[in-house]
Amino acid sequence: MLIKLKEFLSSDRLSYKVSENFVIDDEDFLSKTHLDKNIVFAGDLYKVDESVVLNGTVKYTVKDKCSRCLDEFDNKIEAKFEALVVKQLDEDSESDEIQLKLTDGCVDLQETIKQIIYLSMPMKSLCSKDCKGICPNCGVNLNNDNCKCEDNLTDPRFDKLKGLLKE
Repeated sequence: MLIKLKEFLSSDRLSYKVSENFVIDDEDFLSKTHLDKNIVFAGDLYKVDESVVLNGTVKYTVKDKCSRCLDEFDNKIEAKFEALVVKQLDEDSESDEIQLKLTDGCVDLQETIKQIIYLSMPMKSLCSKDCKGICPNCGVNLNNDNCKCEDNLTDPRFDKLKGLLKE
């Protein structure tokens, strides 16, 4: 995805809005991430002294499995980032700052957006905030059915403590 900045950089404007829908064609990347190939990018570019700062947002959808109930669902994720547009990349810099190289008045965001997606993917996903999960005894999905297990099931590690209550 290329953002053309030549006109913005030569103008007196201090900010520039970008909003693009684009498609990632890297099949290997899509299969590893279970990502829907349609990505939405929105960003604001600002001239700050001699540099240009990009505040961006990437919205994407991933086919995911709920960590509690194991149901598959579409997880919609929004990741925000900030980057500095530079004419020459500083390879020696130990900064955590994202740098985007300006080439012929354009900035290529394809690899940066892939990295943002990798970094923003959740380790554990929930289909909803109030997901009840599965019963640890019978394995029924508690979101869909009621558990048929007995209510008096206890943790065997606490059985000795029950005897103390009876005395």
